[in-house]
Amino acid sequence: MRPRPTEPARISVELKRALEFYHETVEDLTRELIRVLGVNETDRRALEIVLLEDEKGTTPGLLAERLGLTSAGVTIMLNRLEKQGYIARSLHPTDRRRVIVMATELAARRVQELVVPMIVDSYKMLLKYYDPAELETIADFLTRAGELQRIHRQRLRDVDPFSRT
Repeated sequence: MRPRPTEPARISVELKRALEFYHETVEDLTRELIRVLGVNETDRRALEIVLLEDEKGTTPGLLAERLGLTSAGVTIMLNRLEKQGYIARSLHPTDRRRVIVMATELAARRVQELVVPMIVDSYKMLLKYYDPAELETIADFLTRAGELQRIHRQRLRDVDPFSRT
């Protein structure tokens, strides 16, 4: 007879499975969003950043930092997004040496049509299944997990790419 796992060990296994399932479904959803928008993953992420920062505008430097790209890479990416009609660039109103990147009405409308209904459905489901205290715990967990992901991302950015030589 095999020993039964302890409660913390069982919960740990369930949490691992749930996180793996969640990551898998987020990646699947992201792939479909990329397909529908007609962009690649980096462009999608840049568009997300620009849309979230839209009130203030975003700079190419901020995008380079957040995405781990060179300034040349950001320029190429912004050229693609501008050609598709998703972003517009303009000079900063007070510092003419800086460029501001803003989402276009097309980008805002497409995301509104595609993403907002999913967010609304998610909130409705979560509010249906969890009480406020549980939702606070979930929010805390997701925030801490996101902070850990940022730490891990920075660790990877500090590692030189694998060389076959």
